[in-house]
Amino acid sequence: MLHVNVPWGGFDTAILVGYFVLMIGIGLRFRSKARASMSSYFLSGRSLTLPLVIGTMMTSWYDGYSVVGVAEYGATIGIAGMIVYVIPCTISRIPFALWIAPLVRGKIPEDVMTIPDLMEYLYNRKAKVFSTIAVLAGVLYNGANITVISQLLALMFDMPTVISVVVSGIIVGIYVLASGMWSVTMTDTFQLGFISFSVGIGVIMVMNMTGGWDAIFSSLGTEAPSLFEPMGGMSSLTALSWALIGLAIYTEPMMYQRFSASDSAKTAKRSFMFCIPMWLVFSAAVIMIGFCARTLHPGEEFYRAFWMTVFEALPTGLRGLFVAGLIAAVMSTLSSYILVQAAACTKDLYTAFTGKSVSDEKMIKWSNVATVIIIIFSMLATSQWMSGIVNAIYFVTGFQVAGLFVPLVVGLFYKKRTPQAGWITMAFGFAFWLFWNYIMAESTGVPANNITWVASFILYMIICKITYKGAGGRTAGLQQGV
Repeated sequence: MLHVNVPWGGFDTAILVGYFVLMIGIGLRFRSKARASMSSYFLSGRSLTLPLVIGTMMTSWYDGYSVVGVAEYGATIGIAGMIVYVIPCTISRIPFALWIAPLVRGKIPEDVMTIPDLMEYLYNRKAKVFSTIAVLAGVLYNGANITVISQLLALMFDMPTVISVVVSGIIVGIYVLASGMWSVTMTDTFQLGFISFSVGIGVIMVMNMTGGWDAIFSSLGTEAPSLFEPMGGMSSLTALSWALIGLAIYTEPMMYQRFSASDSAKTAKRSFMFCIPMWLVFSAAVIMIGFCARTLHPGEEFYRAFWMTVFEALPTGLRGLFVAGLIAAVMSTLSSYILVQAAACTKDLYTAFTGKSVSDEKMIKWSNVATVIIIIFSMLATSQWMSGIVNAIYFVTGFQVAGLFVPLVVGLFYKKRTPQAGWITMAFGFAFWLFWNYIMAESTGVPANNITWVASFILYMIICKITYKGAGGRTAGLQQGV
């Protein structure tokens, strides 16, 4: 239990409950539309217009890590959080929007619905299996987001941690099972304004309570001067490792899902370009909350300091609004991740191992079963992140990038790719990252993120060189469409 003495009134509870009722109602409203087909369930029938794609893309990226985790990062390393993480991540997204988004929506066959589908299309069934492993590793990230919700429930209602985790899992399950991607899209679009307003008001009032930037600098400048250094006291290799986290966007399943769900390649490209500067502003805002939390509550564990700061700064009503907005952000991302992972468990794994197709109706039913199982494992994963969730993003994104980045991104453009290069590079990337991260990183001083993708790229090109058979070989047929 958090055991933080915070004010929480009946009006705040009413706002929170009202939000849950509204979200579940929206989900149920689109239940029949979502279940019309597998494409409708997982991709909203590939019919999302520009405003809807912007709404679901923006909101899905706002999660527990984007708020609490980025704030924690700012409180830990200061302005370097912007310099070595937020800004590089933002810049790395521009090529993704310009070239990857229109390619995925415009030239990939419509029966390709997931990253594992795409890897099978580019390579073979073995590549599909290995990429599915990477997608399912996101269950650990689910745990980080459920942790945020459970912390809030424990904080507000003084309930044991185990109970708050179970309640959080049940809420998420109801939300996701309502109606698949249509539910996610419509609730995300509604939540965008809600989240922006609540977080914006929260930042303003927290800054006001702290006394503004001068008070923050005066307090922390003496206590921790490294917070105002460009590198935050980090070595250049560590800073590079965090900057490379930006590559994770290229292996992010829910972003490919949104590209595929767009009504055109132009919509996919424009929506992502619109979101890029907005994500930058949002990250800068929550980093400021991190500064304020450390200023007002020095020496506290960050997640305690964060909640204490927010609850002390906001009056009744706005407090409930902020909490509802944060939960909205977490729920939107969780629902997106779980939907993608459920598709990986049913559509991707089943077809990869059996080579058989299943009716849309049966696939949706099995997806619901997979959703429940994924949520259970996500709840179990919360034990890893109760004291901080920064490590969650580092582990999950590092692991996914290690295996997927080179074969996915290079494979989309390199005409001499081969099936062997795809699945062997993925297997090598996953294994090499785990080996280096847990055995070699500390002794060498070189983070796994800095070296794995380089080693994977070299291996990929060597295998392509050895196995490519030219225009008349196995690879020739794979070039059609990309």
